Amino acid sequence: MIALDANILIRFITRDNPKQAAKAERILRTAKENFFVGLPVLLELVWLLDRRFGFSRSEIAEVLRAFYERKDFVFENEDHVMAAVAAFEDGADFGDHLIFEGARASGCSKLITFDTDFVNKHSDFVILPKRA
Repeated sequence: MIALDANILIRFITRDNPKQAAKAERILRTAKENFFVGLPVLLELVWLLDRRFGFSRSEIAEVLRAFYERKDFVFENEDHVMAAVAAFEDGADFGDHLIFEGARASGCSKLITFDTDFVNKHSDFVILPKRA
């Protein structure tokens, strides 16, 4: 299996650098091994598509689903990623939802944060710290 960095995926998706895009496409079309996409790579990819390239939530979700559907792509914690993609489309923060899914899957009883939006979306699991 071959691990991919976000910049390979960005070049493949956006074609903002034609030479690198051609190399990325060749790699993704001709490799004889599967590709591994880790959570940090997905976080960076989502952030770049949103902030730097102006993709909409639905466009980003479409990109992630297209990669997920490829037989040669393996996402780290695939179930968490796809749950985060669905939540992201519905307005949740992608990174927050990955944190939420990971904490629940690890058997945590609660997740503590200062992020009130995060608490409001998952008040049964995500809580604010108590006052000092």
